[in-house]
Amino acid sequence: MEYNQPNRAKRGVGVSVLIACTAMAVVIGLFAGVILMNSTMQNKNLSQAAELPAATAVPQAVEVQQTEAPVSTAVPEQTLTVSPSTSFVNEGPYTRAQVVELCAPSVVGIDGIFETTVSYWGRTQTYEQPGSGSGVIITADGYIATCAHVVDGAKKLTVTLNDDTSYEATLIGTDKRNDLAIIKIDATGLTPAALGDSDMLTVGEDVIAIGNPLGELCGTATGGMISAVKRNITVEGTEMELVQTDAAISPGNSGGGLFNASGRLIGIVNAKVSDSDAEGLGFAIPVNSVVKEINDLLNYGYVTGRASLGVYTQNVTLTNGYGFFSYGGTRCVQITDVVKGSAAEQAGLKAGDLILEVDGKEVSSNADLSDIIAGYNAGESAEFLIRRDSERITIRVTFAEYVPTEP
Repeated sequence: MEYNQPNRAKRGVGVSVLIACTAMAVVIGLFAGVILMNSTMQNKNLSQAAELPAATAVPQAVEVQQTEAPVSTAVPEQTLTVSPSTSFVNEGPYTRAQVVELCAPSVVGIDGIFETTVSYWGRTQTYEQPGSGSGVIITADGYIATCAHVVDGAKKLTVTLNDDTSYEATLIGTDKRNDLAIIKIDATGLTPAALGDSDMLTVGEDVIAIGNPLGELCGTATGGMISAVKRNITVEGTEMELVQTDAAISPGNSGGGLFNASGRLIGIVNAKVSDSDAEGLGFAIPVNSVVKEINDLLNYGYVTGRASLGVYTQNVTLTNGYGFFSYGGTRCVQITDVVKGSAAEQAGLKAGDLILEVDGKEVSSNADLSDIIAGYNAGESAEFLIRRDSERITIRVTFAEYVPTEP
């Protein structure tokens, strides 16, 4: 069964062809690498590489990764804080109509303009493609939470409120690991969603999803129940712990709210099953699991405490022998450059080093290395088994904090 991380909804697309939570229009072209950080939560334990004397590193692809050097974290002049409410005394339960009336003003539609690159016959062409999603207001002065994939790569973002008022939005920060983003509009007096306690959810509990399905039906509410809690699934290669619901989820709902019978936000809609044989299998990010991330994005524009290594790498294959007589094929990662001042430089890693293992976990690709580092926080350390000039060396690296150079 395939779980799709919802992409953005096309404008004016027929319902019969929509199978993912927010189906992207057309995304063609390859990106040359991903930031070697905490881009994913999925760790892979592979078999240990065999000893290969006199091996030759053969690049597999021009696949480069980078981590920024650590920089100081600026403390914001004003600290914004959101937190779940565990007090439900005299708060509902409400009827569905009352929940929608209470919560709909906190949900917005998000329209974006995205660049798509197409390569054919040696030519590359870039054109603009519209896409849509949803968001949830979290502060009265215009901060809005949504899914990272809804706004990722947008050249322009426009937010439409429940009263059809539109504002241009600015991206404040993203957390791709948890599929979260914060955007900001220049408005005051808005109605922020009241955060509920997603740890208190029970199977069978009534919920209502409110969002912008198809990118054209802003404020649409669909009802259902909690089908499962703490559902561990892999969405687009990333392992996530999500709340499952049978409320109807359509393209464009991504980033919208999932509310309980007390009118509290308990989840941010982000996925559904795309299998044609499946119905009513939608998922949302539970609020309690990402409160720290939301507050960090509000105040810093990134999530603090994430581990940073600070290297450029490429995938390589180790082979033995020469020419047509080569044999082997062990895959690993080669450092092509080390960022000045980074954790890698301070530990003594060098360009040309082959990373074979980290704390006993085999590294056969850039993705493996990213997955493994995702399990560490800044300040923690790990032992890197590397190959340098045909010699195996163990180097202990203390990770720095990852600070992105842009949202």
